[in-house]
Amino acid sequence: MKKLIILTFANLFLWACSKDSGVSNELSGETADNQKLEQLGVDVQNFAKNKACSGDDCRVIPMGAKACGGPTQYLVYSVSKVDEKLLVAKVQAYTDFQKELNKKYNRMSDCMILSPPVVNCVNGLCTAQ
Repeated sequence: MKKLIILTFANLFLWACSKDSGVSNELSGETADNQKLEQLGVDVQNFAKNKACSGDDCRVIPMGAKACGGPTQYLVYSVSKVDEKLLVAKVQAYTDFQKELNKKYNRMSDCMILSPPVVNCVNGLCTAQ
């Protein structure tokens, strides 16, 4: 009888250890979300990477969302080299997803207000000053 009780507890212990507690899923879910956010950011940066300009082609757009409000960065781009409507949509998707993650994972930020940079066409490229 004693052996039966010991075996029962041993099996119960092994069964409990083999069960997924959900913690690893939560971490892998957050990691996957962070990777998706990073990829969205890379896609936006690549989409706006041609900063060639002449005259008044340079613009800046707020991108991302700090947990306490405001953008995480400003993206400099050239209106003559980018489909502006598509860029705005991509930036909005990135920003909305970051807002969602901020809420989902109770994130905090530094709450520092970022000022938009002044942009100019310098030597044929849009440049933040």
